[in-house]
Amino acid sequence: MADQQSPCRILVMASGNGSNFQALIDAVASAQIPNSKIIRLIVNRGKAFATTRADKANIPWEYFNLISQGFLPKGEKDEKKVIEAREKYDAALAEKVLAGERPELIVLAGWMHVFSAAFLEPIDKAGIKVINLHPALPGEFDGAGAIERAFNEFKAGRLTRTGIMVHYVIVKVDRGDPIMVQEIEWKGEDLPQLEERIHSYEHELIVKASAKVAGEILEARTK
Repeated sequence: MADQQSPCRILVMASGNGSNFQALIDAVASAQIPNSKIIRLIVNRGKAFATTRADKANIPWEYFNLISQGFLPKGEKDEKKVIEAREKYDAALAEKVLAGERPELIVLAGWMHVFSAAFLEPIDKAGIKVINLHPALPGEFDGAGAIERAFNEFKAGRLTRTGIMVHYVIVKVDRGDPIMVQEIEWKGEDLPQLEERIHSYEHELIVKASAKVAGEILEARTK
């Protein structure tokens, strides 16, 4: 029985306010994400409020940044050097994740960094699932600025809806297999109101998708 097993070990990565991280904390505490434990938070921005949320919940956290940790000189413009630095950072971060208490699930909750194979391959080989929340529907508005790009399509009369999804993370940005998807209609509001409304749906979806994947991980342990 899954409820007799040790909890599913979850590591969360965030870059900012951490409202989705908070939703995960609350869902684990209330067993909306059953038999799971957030073992660690990693942030890549020094002033990320997510760390305050982690402190309040007694969750260990670590700051690991591409520039501050010396992988990339500030202001570097050479594209080849930037790519090399990002790959070295990704490899070092994968080592960090795999050291100590090893997670079974990594949830990217507002993580503003695109992973290369240097991170994803060793994590995949270790059998760790990586999932991400993205504010667009599958195949639409991959990458940054998804809500604003959807809004521009609304204003141009080419679209009337957008959405959000949680998907598995692969090297191709926002193209991993969707786990859960939710369509959101445009109600004619301005961009800030649209962003706020979309974010309000994100908390529920990231919790439901994390619960689904954590449940599958626990079930797979018994096979």
